[in-house]
Amino acid sequence: MTFRFETLLRLRKNAENLEQKQMAEMQNHLYARQNEMQELKSSGLKNNEELQTRLQQSIPGRTLGLYDRYLQSLGIQSGLQEQIISETGDQVEAKRSELVEAMKKRRVLEILKDREILKKKYKVLKEEIALMDEMASTRWQMRNL
Repeated sequence: MTFRFETLLRLRKNAENLEQKQMAEMQNHLYARQNEMQELKSSGLKNNEELQTRLQQSIPGRTLGLYDRYLQSLGIQSGLQEQIISETGDQVEAKRSELVEAMKKRRVLEILKDREILKKKYKVLKEEIALMDEMASTRWQMRNL
C-alpha cells in the first residue's frame, strides 16, 4: 500500500530533521557561550580574591592599576557575553518554534497516512467478507441441489 502523499511526507521529515540539526547546533553554541560566561565569572572572582589578599600586603600602585584594568575588561567581556547569550537564546527559541511547526506538519501527514491505511484495510476486509459470504452461499446452494 502506498500513500499518495508519501513524497511530501518524506520532504517534511527531512525538513524536520534539518530543523532539529540546526537547533542542536544553536543550543551547542548557546551552551558554549554560557560556559565561557561561567569561566569569566570564576576568573573575575578568583582575581578579585587575589587582589583582596594582595591589598592586605604592600602592593605597588602600578600593579593595582593592572588589576583594576583587568577587572574592568572582565566586566566589559561579561556584558558582551551576556548580550551574546541573550541573542543566541532568542534564536534558539525562534528555531524551537520553527521545529514545532515542522513537527506539526509532519504529524498531520502521518495521521492522514494512518487513516488511509486503515481505510484500505477496512476495504480489503469488506471484500474478504463479501467473498466469504459468496463462498458460503455457493456451498449452501450446492448442498440443497
